[in-house]
Amino acid sequence: MSAANNPSGKSIFTSIFDFLSGFALATVLLFILLLQTWLATLEQVDYGLYATLRKYFDPQAWYIIGELKLPDFMGEKILRIPMPGGYWVLALLFINLLLGGIVRARKGWRIAGVLIAHSGILFLIASAAVTAIKERRGTMDFFEGETSNVAQDYNEYVVEITEHTGGRADKVRVIRGEYLTDLHGDPQPVRTVKLPDLPFDMEFTRHSKNGKVMSVAEMSPAKGEPVVDGYYIFDKPSEKDAEINIAACYAKILPHGSESMPPFIASAEAFYPHTAKVGDRVFTFHMRKMLWRMPFDVRLDKATAEYYPNTAKPKLFESKVTRIENGSTAMVEIKMNEPMRYEGLTFYQRMMGRENAQNAASRPYSQLEVVSNPADQWPKYALYVVAFGLFVHFVMKFVGYIKRTL
Repeated sequence: MSAANNPSGKSIFTSIFDFLSGFALATVLLFILLLQTWLATLEQVDYGLYATLRKYFDPQAWYIIGELKLPDFMGEKILRIPMPGGYWVLALLFINLLLGGIVRARKGWRIAGVLIAHSGILFLIASAAVTAIKERRGTMDFFEGETSNVAQDYNEYVVEITEHTGGRADKVRVIRGEYLTDLHGDPQPVRTVKLPDLPFDMEFTRHSKNGKVMSVAEMSPAKGEPVVDGYYIFDKPSEKDAEINIAACYAKILPHGSESMPPFIASAEAFYPHTAKVGDRVFTFHMRKMLWRMPFDVRLDKATAEYYPNTAKPKLFESKVTRIENGSTAMVEIKMNEPMRYEGLTFYQRMMGRENAQNAASRPYSQLEVVSNPADQWPKYALYVVAFGLFVHFVMKFVGYIKRTL
């Protein structure tokens, strides 16, 4: 559009820039974030923290439906509010602040502090984006004297395919949760996973985030669920604490060049994996939470748990561990609010207990929460930048005031 055809005399580029950098857009975005934070805080009571965060701030959620329970005198109805996904609201706010608070802002020493503070806020938003995409959380459990170098993911269930040679486990293939978790709805989707290095492919359907394997003798399927060897998957509501969910799905082995084999149920609550022979090779199929290997070993030397008198409220949880790497060792104490940070990983003290809860003399165990997040410390650094910028701004304002009054 030319300036002659545009009453304002602005080009399309200038109009878009003015909109993206404008104060009006910033006001709307901040209001939406305020509303989302309020609704998410209310909803997590019913749905749990993890599920609520994923609903409001998942990068794949372009739009969401917020829920607000109306008070009793209004009929206890639920008001559903459509709005853009929180992740993309923050992305748009980042662009708005970058263009309006940095690029468009007047430059000079007088507003140096404001520019620094705005840069700190941009850094803070960037840290949230990196965390949403890159963060991984899991747990490491061990008894005193035991050594571990793997963490179990909080939420991701996978299917492990293990080939057994000579009665021993040989190679392990892992089908990640991203191939399974969307296999729900009506009609039920089916996905075939190609495994070119194995003599078969895999077919999956009817994934349940929290499924219980039920016998038809105990309860008949009510929603047309497939029955395999007298059992089917009963889909239970998701738990508030997402890590408690037990995933399950229907699976089928598709041998290359021959007819498929009977389906089976892959469930994380199964005591033993499913075993099948394809040709002359033996494989086991096990659904479990994803394991990820640490770049070093951790040995639990001593677990100490203290509670306030006559309560179950923890006073002190402390794990004395030895970090073992390339033959060298380092002794570290991990306490509540005093994690161990090393090689991009953070180990928090999460839980403690005993092998036999009724026997105070039984072996103690410790559960550490393991977090892999490249932006772990970014929010702290961002707040330092914001605080420094505000300090510079207030000092310059104060100096200007003194000069004017002298």
